[in-house]
Amino acid sequence: MKRIILLIVIALVFTANVFAQTSNTTTTTSQDTNSRTETTTKTETLLPGGKTITTTTTTSTPNMDAYFGIKAGANWSDFIVRNMPDAESNLGFGGSAGVFLKLESKHFALQYDLTFHYKKSKMDDMLAVEDMIMEITTDYRYYGLELAMYPILQGLYDTLGGKVFIGAGPYLGLGLDAIQKPGNIDLYKKDKDSNKSIMGRLDFGLGIIAGMEFKNVPNGLVYFGYQVGLINLLSAEKDAKTMKNRHISFGFGYKF
Repeated sequence: MKRIILLIVIALVFTANVFAQTSNTTTTTSQDTNSRTETTTKTETLLPGGKTITTTTTTSTPNMDAYFGIKAGANWSDFIVRNMPDAESNLGFGGSAGVFLKLESKHFALQYDLTFHYKKSKMDDMLAVEDMIMEITTDYRYYGLELAMYPILQGLYDTLGGKVFIGAGPYLGLGLDAIQKPGNIDLYKKDKDSNKSIMGRLDFGLGIIAGMEFKNVPNGLVYFGYQVGLINLLSAEKDAKTMKNRHISFGFGYKF
Protein backbone atom coordinates (compact mmCIF):
# COMPACT_ATOMS: atom_id res chain seq x y z
CA MET A 1 0.00 0.00 0.00
CA LYS A 2 2.84 2.37 0.90
CA ARG A 3 4.46 1.65 -2.47
CA ILE A 4 1.23 2.51 -4.35
CA ILE A 5 0.90 5.80 -2.48
CA LEU A 6 4.55 6.60 -3.21
CA LEU A 7 4.09 5.89 -6.95
CA ILE A 8 1.00 8.16 -7.08
CA VAL A 9 2.91 10.98 -5.39
CA ILE A 10 5.83 10.60 -7.81
CA ALA A 11 3.43 10.63 -10.80
CA LEU A 12 1.71 13.79 -9.58
CA VAL A 13 5.02 15.54 -9.00
CA PHE A 14 6.23 14.54 -12.48
CA THR A 15 3.01 15.72 -14.16
CA ALA A 16 3.08 19.05 -12.35
CA ASN A 17 6.72 19.49 -13.35
CA VAL A 18 5.89 18.79 -17.04
CA PHE A 19 2.99 21.28 -17.10
CA ALA A 20 5.16 23.84 -15.35
CA GLN A 21 7.68 23.58 -18.17
CA THR A 22 5.02 23.60 -20.94
CA SER A 23 3.88 26.88 -22.50
CA ASN A 24 1.24 27.66 -25.15
CA THR A 25 1.24 30.55 -27.60
CA THR A 26 -1.98 31.18 -29.61
CA THR A 27 -2.24 33.54 -32.61
CA THR A 28 -5.50 34.33 -34.45
CA THR A 29 -5.67 36.09 -37.83
CA SER A 30 -8.64 36.95 -40.08
CA GLN A 31 -8.86 37.98 -43.73
CA ASP A 32 -11.64 38.56 -46.27
CA THR A 33 -11.47 36.38 -49.38
CA ASN A 34 -14.21 36.26 -52.05
CA SER A 35 -16.95 37.57 -49.73
CA ARG A 36 -15.92 35.19 -46.96
CA THR A 37 -13.99 35.68 -43.75
CA GLU A 38 -11.27 33.13 -43.13
CA THR A 39 -10.08 32.88 -39.52
CA THR A 40 -6.86 31.02 -38.77
CA THR A 41 -5.94 30.02 -35.23
CA LYS A 42 -2.32 28.86 -34.67
CA THR A 43 -1.31 27.32 -31.36
CA GLU A 44 2.33 26.55 -30.52
CA THR A 45 3.01 24.31 -27.52
CA LEU A 46 6.54 24.29 -26.09
CA LEU A 47 7.35 20.97 -24.41
CA PRO A 48 10.21 20.17 -21.99
CA GLY A 49 13.45 19.72 -23.89
CA GLY A 50 12.67 22.50 -26.37
CA LYS A 51 10.34 20.49 -28.63
CA THR A 52 7.47 22.49 -30.18
CA ILE A 53 4.08 21.17 -31.38
CA THR A 54 2.14 23.47 -33.75
CA THR A 55 -1.65 23.14 -34.30
CA THR A 56 -3.43 25.23 -36.98
CA THR A 57 -7.24 25.53 -37.33
CA THR A 58 -8.95 27.44 -40.17
CA THR A 59 -12.66 28.36 -40.33
CA SER A 60 -14.48 30.09 -43.17
CA THR A 61 -17.76 32.02 -42.85
CA PRO A 62 -19.65 34.09 -45.45
CA ASN A 63 -19.78 37.86 -45.06
CA MET A 64 -23.42 38.94 -44.63
CA ASP A 65 -24.57 42.54 -45.04
CA ALA A 66 -27.94 43.67 -43.65
CA TYR A 67 -30.24 46.02 -45.59
CA PHE A 68 -33.61 47.50 -44.70
CA GLY A 69 -35.91 48.31 -47.61
CA ILE A 70 -39.34 49.51 -48.71
CA LYS A 71 -41.45 48.30 -51.63
CA ALA A 72 -44.77 49.02 -53.33
CA GLY A 73 -46.59 47.73 -56.36
CA ALA A 74 -49.69 46.25 -57.97
CA ASN A 75 -51.25 42.84 -57.53
CA TRP A 76 -53.71 40.59 -59.32
CA SER A 77 -55.61 38.00 -57.27
CA ASP A 78 -58.09 35.20 -57.72
CA PHE A 79 -59.00 31.85 -56.17
CA ILE A 80 -58.26 28.24 -57.02
CA VAL A 81 -61.67 26.58 -56.57
CA ARG A 82 -62.62 22.92 -56.13
CA ASN A 83 -66.04 21.24 -56.00
CA MET A 84 -67.64 24.40 -57.43
CA PRO A 85 -68.39 23.31 -61.03
CA ASP A 86 -70.46 26.38 -61.95
CA ALA A 87 -68.05 28.91 -60.47
CA GLU A 88 -65.19 30.65 -62.25
CA SER A 89 -62.75 32.90 -60.44
CA ASN A 90 -61.26 35.88 -62.29
CA LEU A 91 -58.32 38.12 -61.50
CA GLY A 92 -58.94 41.43 -59.80
CA PHE A 93 -56.59 44.41 -59.54
CA GLY A 94 -55.24 45.66 -56.21
CA GLY A 95 -52.19 47.16 -54.57
CA SER A 96 -49.60 46.42 -51.91
CA ALA A 97 -46.86 48.13 -49.91
CA GLY A 98 -44.43 46.94 -47.31
CA VAL A 99 -40.96 46.68 -45.85
CA PHE A 100 -38.25 44.05 -46.03
CA LEU A 101 -35.04 43.00 -44.32
CA LYS A 102 -32.34 41.46 -46.49
CA LEU A 103 -29.26 39.63 -45.24
CA GLU A 104 -26.96 39.04 -48.20
CA SER A 105 -23.56 37.89 -49.30
CA LYS A 106 -22.25 37.93 -52.85
CA HIS A 107 -24.33 35.06 -54.22
CA PHE A 108 -26.83 34.26 -51.47
CA ALA A 109 -29.40 36.23 -49.47
CA LEU A 110 -32.18 35.69 -46.97
CA GLN A 111 -35.07 38.14 -47.28
CA TYR A 112 -37.97 38.74 -44.86
CA ASP A 113 -40.99 40.63 -46.25
CA LEU A 114 -43.84 42.24 -44.32
CA THR A 115 -46.52 43.40 -46.76
CA PHE A 116 -49.86 45.14 -46.40
CA HIS A 117 -52.12 44.34 -49.34
CA TYR A 118 -55.49 45.26 -50.79
CA LYS A 119 -56.79 42.50 -53.03
CA LYS A 120 -59.78 42.21 -55.34
CA SER A 121 -61.16 39.26 -57.26
CA LYS A 122 -64.38 38.23 -58.97
CA MET A 123 -66.37 35.02 -58.95
CA ASP A 124 -68.80 34.25 -61.79
CA ASP A 125 -71.40 31.64 -60.81
CA MET A 126 -74.32 30.10 -62.72
CA LEU A 127 -77.52 29.98 -60.69
CA ALA A 128 -80.76 28.24 -61.67
CA VAL A 129 -83.84 30.36 -60.85
CA GLU A 130 -87.08 28.62 -61.76
CA ASP A 131 -86.68 27.90 -65.50
CA MET A 132 -83.88 30.39 -66.03
CA ILE A 133 -80.11 30.16 -65.73
CA MET A 134 -78.63 33.37 -64.38
CA GLU A 135 -75.00 34.39 -64.16
CA ILE A 136 -74.16 36.07 -60.88
CA THR A 137 -70.93 38.00 -60.37
CA THR A 138 -69.59 38.31 -56.85
CA ASP A 139 -66.86 40.80 -55.94
CA TYR A 140 -64.39 40.00 -53.18
CA ARG A 141 -62.42 42.83 -51.60
CA TYR A 142 -60.09 42.18 -48.72
CA TYR A 143 -57.23 43.70 -46.74
CA GLY A 144 -54.50 41.84 -44.95
CA LEU A 145 -50.90 41.37 -43.87
CA GLU A 146 -48.38 38.86 -45.15
CA LEU A 147 -45.06 37.75 -43.70
CA ALA A 148 -42.79 35.91 -46.13
CA MET A 149 -39.28 34.46 -46.02
CA TYR A 150 -37.27 33.92 -49.20
CA PRO A 151 -33.86 32.24 -49.52
CA ILE A 152 -32.45 33.99 -52.61
CA LEU A 153 -29.79 33.29 -55.20
CA GLN A 154 -28.24 36.40 -56.73
CA GLY A 155 -25.14 37.81 -58.36
CA LEU A 156 -25.85 37.57 -62.08
CA TYR A 157 -25.49 40.65 -64.29
CA ASP A 158 -27.39 40.99 -67.55
CA THR A 159 -27.09 43.42 -70.47
CA LEU A 160 -29.33 45.96 -68.75
CA GLY A 161 -26.76 46.43 -66.04
CA GLY A 162 -28.56 44.89 -63.09
CA LYS A 163 -28.10 42.14 -60.53
CA VAL A 164 -30.65 39.40 -61.13
CA PHE A 165 -32.10 37.50 -58.17
CA ILE A 166 -34.57 34.65 -57.69
CA GLY A 167 -35.90 32.94 -54.60
CA ALA A 168 -38.69 30.82 -53.17
CA GLY A 169 -40.12 30.31 -49.70
CA PRO A 170 -43.19 30.18 -47.42
CA TYR A 171 -45.58 32.97 -46.47
CA LEU A 172 -48.14 33.45 -43.71
CA GLY A 173 -51.16 35.69 -44.24
CA LEU A 174 -53.60 37.32 -41.83
CA GLY A 175 -56.87 38.78 -43.12
CA LEU A 176 -57.92 42.06 -41.54
CA ASP A 177 -61.15 42.78 -43.40
CA ALA A 178 -63.06 41.02 -46.20
CA ILE A 179 -66.24 42.17 -47.96
CA GLN A 180 -68.40 40.41 -50.52
CA LYS A 181 -70.54 42.42 -52.92
CA PRO A 182 -73.41 42.77 -53.62
CA GLY A 183 -74.70 42.98 -50.09
CA ASN A 184 -71.56 44.23 -48.34
CA ILE A 185 -71.32 40.89 -46.54
CA ASP A 186 -68.59 40.65 -43.90
CA LEU A 187 -66.82 37.40 -44.77
CA TYR A 188 -65.06 37.22 -41.39
CA LYS A 189 -68.16 37.77 -39.26
CA LYS A 190 -69.31 34.64 -37.45
CA ASP A 191 -72.88 33.41 -37.78
CA LYS A 192 -74.82 33.47 -34.52
CA ASP A 193 -76.21 29.96 -34.98
CA SER A 194 -73.21 28.05 -36.37
CA ASN A 195 -70.49 30.28 -34.85
CA LYS A 196 -68.65 30.05 -38.18
CA SER A 197 -67.68 32.71 -40.68
CA ILE A 198 -67.84 32.38 -44.46
CA MET A 199 -64.05 32.67 -44.75
CA GLY A 200 -61.17 32.22 -42.32
CA ARG A 201 -58.57 34.88 -41.64
CA LEU A 202 -55.41 32.75 -41.80
CA ASP A 203 -53.62 31.81 -44.99
CA PHE A 204 -50.43 29.87 -45.59
CA GLY A 205 -48.66 28.98 -48.80
CA LEU A 206 -45.58 29.11 -50.97
CA GLY A 207 -44.27 31.88 -53.16
CA ILE A 208 -41.51 32.74 -55.57
CA ILE A 209 -39.85 36.09 -56.11
CA ALA A 210 -37.64 37.25 -58.95
CA GLY A 211 -36.28 40.59 -60.03
CA MET A 212 -33.31 42.79 -60.61
CA GLU A 213 -31.36 45.32 -58.57
CA PHE A 214 -30.37 48.17 -60.85
CA LYS A 215 -26.68 48.82 -61.26
CA ASN A 216 -27.16 52.37 -62.56
CA VAL A 217 -29.73 53.23 -59.89
CA PRO A 218 -27.97 52.30 -56.63
CA ASN A 219 -30.20 50.33 -54.25
CA GLY A 220 -33.21 50.48 -56.58
CA LEU A 221 -34.92 47.26 -57.63
CA VAL A 222 -37.86 45.81 -59.53
CA TYR A 223 -39.57 42.57 -58.51
CA PHE A 224 -42.15 40.02 -59.64
CA GLY A 225 -43.89 37.63 -57.26
CA TYR A 226 -46.23 34.65 -57.48
CA GLN A 227 -47.97 32.96 -54.53
CA VAL A 228 -50.22 29.93 -54.16
CA GLY A 229 -52.13 29.21 -50.97
CA LEU A 230 -52.14 25.78 -49.37
CA ILE A 231 -55.03 26.43 -46.95
CA ASN A 232 -58.73 26.35 -47.77
CA LEU A 233 -59.96 29.88 -47.09
CA LEU A 234 -63.54 28.78 -46.63
CA SER A 235 -64.74 28.19 -43.08
CA ALA A 236 -68.47 27.40 -43.00
CA GLU A 237 -68.38 25.17 -46.11
CA LYS A 238 -64.77 23.98 -46.00
CA ASP A 239 -65.81 20.30 -45.93
CA ALA A 240 -67.74 20.63 -49.19
CA LYS A 241 -65.87 23.29 -51.20
CA THR A 242 -62.35 24.64 -51.55
CA MET A 243 -61.09 28.17 -52.26
CA LYS A 244 -57.35 28.80 -52.14
CA ASN A 245 -55.50 32.04 -52.67
CA ARG A 246 -53.58 32.80 -55.87
CA HIS A 247 -51.67 36.04 -56.16
CA ILE A 248 -49.43 37.78 -58.71
CA SER A 249 -47.49 40.92 -57.84
CA PHE A 250 -45.24 43.42 -59.56
CA GLY A 251 -43.54 46.46 -58.11
CA PHE A 252 -40.51 48.51 -57.21
CA GLY A 253 -38.39 48.77 -54.10
CA TYR A 254 -35.47 50.55 -52.52
CA LYS A 255 -33.02 49.26 -49.95
CA PHE A 256 -31.06 51.40 -47.50
